[in-house]
Amino acid sequence: MAYTYYWADGSVSEQPYNQYTVNGCAIGCGSLAWTILFLWGDRQAGTGNSYWAPRWGLYRQDGGTGANVISPTSQTTGVNNVIEEIADDVGTFCIFGQGATYPWEMSDASAYFVGRTGTSLTTHYNSLGLSESRLREYARNSIRDRDTPAVIGTGWLSHYPVAYGYAWQRRVVRKCFVFCWDATVYDRWFYVNQGWGGSGNDWVPADTWFAGEIYP
Repeated sequence: MAYTYYWADGSVSEQPYNQYTVNGCAIGCGSLAWTILFLWGDRQAGTGNSYWAPRWGLYRQDGGTGANVISPTSQTTGVNNVIEEIADDVGTFCIFGQGATYPWEMSDASAYFVGRTGTSLTTHYNSLGLSESRLREYARNSIRDRDTPAVIGTGWLSHYPVAYGYAWQRRVVRKCFVFCWDATVYDRWFYVNQGWGGSGNDWVPADTWFAGEIYP
């Protein structure tokens, strides 16, 4: 059976933002992932997406709370200001030179909306870093039903990329042990922006321990 594909609006390559070092530590993938997602919403609001049109102001001049402007696709000082503000909101801390964020703290990124927009967010996670089908489905539904990317968690509590695409297929395979039978298996993948400056954007297995979504 062929794959069925679903894509969020916009392009996964629109925001090739990357981590950078602050005080000897990488800024962290959690705040960067939220920045990618929030500024994606801002660009959608400012470029004709009727679903997101009411939510202009997700990005403002130089990443502050002033004049409304459309978020840049390049990594400007304003983008970095957003990343660093969210890193403070979600309590990112340094471990072995890397910025880390607990999944239960990721919802605190909603503090960024205050004084800027009426956007809301929701998070779901497994605090032990174990993948769950319900978490995959939250992210899938955001992409499939609302054309909106979602933050997911890959590895073992190790990385937060932004999922823009979802693909799945159902296959029947023949299995044999003493006797033979047909079994149905599913292949499921997310296409992600890794937050590595445009590098590494690719399909990854749709096994996630985190799902973060935004709503206009």
